Amino acid sequence: MTQSTMTKPATSSTYNPYSDMDADKKKSDAATADSVSAEPVYKLVIDENVVEKISSMAAQKIDGIIDMKGNVLSRIQEGLGGADKTKGVDADIVDDTNAKINLDVIMEYGKSAPEIFDDIKKVVGGDLKDMTGLNVVEMTVNVVDVMTPEEYAQKNGSNSDDGQQDDSAN
Repeated sequence: MTQSTMTKPATSSTYNPYSDMDADKKKSDAATADSVSAEPVYKLVIDENVVEKISSMAAQKIDGIIDMKGNVLSRIQEGLGGADKTKGVDADIVDDTNAKINLDVIMEYGKSAPEIFDDIKKVVGGDLKDMTGLNVVEMTVNVVDVMTPEEYAQKNGSNSDDGQQDDSAN
């Protein structure tokens, strides 16, 4: 009993089912490289976070929107001195040209919800189209609260940028 009988002999006739595929692939890659033009492929990819941030910032420009309604994470971030630029917005990029947006807004008391909704559609949709090229194919605006500016300031502690209490009267 010798060791040589227990191992496969190394010969060039050993069958490798993938060797022909690799050779064919190399040939097809070479043929494709020669037949394809040398023009580069360009692709713009917009992250959903970017869509959310643009939508939130655009909505906050609208008269009648006091703030966007954030989640627990937003409140923690703001409590630590940060700012959640995407709070109150959930975006879904449907395909390369379309997006769906859900907004949770706090509306100013005394303002018209239908007029604010029309403004949101124009401003958010316009900013998103101008900045990303995406069309808004679906938008849901949830009015989650209504407040006066004074109520909102009181609820949020009337803090100014320097951390001092704002005692000025309007």
